Amino acid sequence: MSINLSQIEAFCAIVDSGSVSEAARVLDCNRTKLSMAIKALEKDLNTELFVRTGNNVSLSETGKAIYKDCENLLVTSARIRQTCAQVSGDFATELYIAHDDSLPDTLWRDLSIQLNQQFPAITLNMLLASSGDLADIVEKKQVDFAFGVDFERVDDPRLTYQPLGKIRMMSVCRSDHKLSKLPRVSDEVLREAMQVSLAYLNLRDNPELQPFSLKYIGFSSFEFMLKTILSEGAWGVLPEPLIRHYLRAQELAVIKHTYGLTQEDYCMFTSAGMSEHPAMTWLADRISDYLFDF
Repeated sequence: MSINLSQIEAFCAIVDSGSVSEAARVLDCNRTKLSMAIKALEKDLNTELFVRTGNNVSLSETGKAIYKDCENLLVTSARIRQTCAQVSGDFATELYIAHDDSLPDTLWRDLSIQLNQQFPAITLNMLLASSGDLADIVEKKQVDFAFGVDFERVDDPRLTYQPLGKIRMMSVCRSDHKLSKLPRVSDEVLREAMQVSLAYLNLRDNPELQPFSLKYIGFSSFEFMLKTILSEGAWGVLPEPLIRHYLRAQELAVIKHTYGLTQEDYCMFTSAGMSEHPAMTWLADRISDYLFDF
């Protein structure tokens, strides 16, 4: 019996997406080809991997038992291919890099210019994304690398999280907001105040990103949250590098609540098995230095 990696990929794609049609869309192939791959795999393994009910499929007990090993097979295969590419010096000359806006725009602009000067042969595509979506878009290979606050903390064999430093997250409101005048803000009072929170497309539930207040508006960027806090009198949790100027100018105040100050890891996200691109090693070092000095 030989295991065909394309069949394993088809199996994992159906499990991850929840349906044959969605898996076919993700893998960019037709449903018939995907169904045939699963049937061939089940024949090779002499077992049924899915329980089929009409158009719905769910994992059989055997499917559940082998899913994690199948995932690891794909990760190992990707690692082998990447290692071979690294040894042969075959690095990508076009990179897609996503980042959130927890660090100032001026920093990313300066780093992009320096990166282009350091690696002139590489074409860079810099994309802004919500912090909550960074892991997901790397996992789906929509981008090559991503940088931002790590709210996920999930054990996913398909992803590598490289912490580059700590970043303080601060619950803030406008300095003339009633919350800023209280010596101590209770959970009840905070829940009644309008909050701006981080919105994201990732389908995984993430308690770290769930709004605290009963009334809230979700935005995909910290910058939009900041502008709404300043203009509409809401409160929200923002990264210190983005708001230090406003705190010093006393336009914003930190809310005196247990939710007020937390620390999160600022990470580089990559697909498991992908060796660091020299340009990304350079970029990660510069960001790490910035966070250390901040």
